[in-house]
Amino acid sequence: MEFHLLGPLEVSEDGAAVPLGGVIKRGALAHLLIHANSVVSARRLLAALWPGDTPLTARKMLQNAVRDLRRLLCPGPARDRGPGGRVALVTDAPGYRLRVDPEAIDLFRFQQAVERGHAEMAAGSHDSAARVLREALGLWRGSALADLVECGLSWPEPTAWENARLNALEDLFEAELARGRHQAVLGELQAVAAAEPTRERLSCQLMLALYRCGRQTDALAAYRRIRAELLERYGLEPTPGMRKLERAILEQAPELDPPCGPALIEVATLPGAHGARRAPAPGGAGLTAVRGRATRNRISLVWVRYALEGPGHDPSGIQDGLREAERAVREEGERFGGTMGHAAGSVFSLLFGHPEAGPDDAARAVRAAFAVRDRLAARGAGATAPAAPAGLHVAVATGDAYLLLRPGETDAPRVMGEVADRCLRLLALAPQGQVRVCEVTRRASEPDIAYRVGPEPPEGWEAVRVRGHGRRADGGSAAGPLEWPVPEHAELPARAAL
Repeated sequence: MEFHLLGPLEVSEDGAAVPLGGVIKRGALAHLLIHANSVVSARRLLAALWPGDTPLTARKMLQNAVRDLRRLLCPGPARDRGPGGRVALVTDAPGYRLRVDPEAIDLFRFQQAVERGHAEMAAGSHDSAARVLREALGLWRGSALADLVECGLSWPEPTAWENARLNALEDLFEAELARGRHQAVLGELQAVAAAEPTRERLSCQLMLALYRCGRQTDALAAYRRIRAELLERYGLEPTPGMRKLERAILEQAPELDPPCGPALIEVATLPGAHGARRAPAPGGAGLTAVRGRATRNRISLVWVRYALEGPGHDPSGIQDGLREAERAVREEGERFGGTMGHAAGSVFSLLFGHPEAGPDDAARAVRAAFAVRDRLAARGAGATAPAAPAGLHVAVATGDAYLLLRPGETDAPRVMGEVADRCLRLLALAPQGQVRVCEVTRRASEPDIAYRVGPEPPEGWEAVRVRGHGRRADGGSAAGPLEWPVPEHAELPARAAL
């Protein structure tokens, strides 16, 4: 016979539910199970079953409930207790004692499993800890003793169990994040954090998972939500630990990176490596890397989308237009010290900080973005242009990236990692003709680049011009971009609004 407290009260035998009867019997059994193998006084039982005024017949009703429970749970002589054995409900002054193997109660099994999970976590065995904690949480079938709570029997113990469940969930998320499974648990984390908005540990885990999934803006938005909730409910600021995490996310601190980055790929053939050949690593066929391993660099990445689709654009005109756009991106990028990256259709890329990083990489990337934007806009407006652009979008992101080469490629590496994901999102959200940058790029380049004043937008900061009187992005004397005039007030530093 097994007893289930972690949800509506249930008793099962050989997989079949045992009918328990009315609320008095169910309440008495639940209270005795909470204090299994201990004496519970009749006075205590009466107070638990009738929290308000106790009726005159309460003691008789309790005696009848105990008699019925004895018939139900142990109809014959009490047998040896075991996980599937019988129980004994005995009279033991000044009340009653329910003798039962603790293993037959789901609450006890949950508590034991959580303790094992803690031990695995302390030993650094995150895989085992996650497995054990998931098994423990799988014992829950809903709110503890939900049926009795619905009938007005509200005891402090279920509240403590619920808190233990949330603690176990937080431990589980910590183990999963330590395993690098931030994407797998993100949905679950979001649901739990939304239901428990004031649990700061959960909120910190959600912020970290969002950041590791390449959603820095969403991670910062989660911080702002919990801060507003704490201020509104309690008039309190977040803890120092949460504020420190927010600063680390803003700065893209390396310690926030997943414990296991992208697989380091062995090379099949390294150009210029004296003909040496190595077997590719499992799952990494076709990728090459410097010295057989992927290199990790802090770079600034510029992506330009120059769309020529639309009516009146014949295939030859589109091909000529993209060819000219690629040349413009390459020339302007090299003029500011960048490296042309790989093109994919109408999207072109520039890398700054490869092969050597510099303190002004972000500023040079934004200046190059301005120059490319202005040149392509002027080209699209020209009367002799093969095809005018249907869309011109520019984005700049800065952060750590994994740079890899494919066999036979000797020029620009391919960019992998969170910075590429962030730049792609910025590009998708950037309004036509604007240069949008991430928070890290803005902070790094603000001494040289002016940004539009305002709170941090979800689609990134709008870079408006190079700082200085009448200086153009390329350092010339013309004022501002060719197609997108900027109001004078936009020259103020973006931090002035913060």
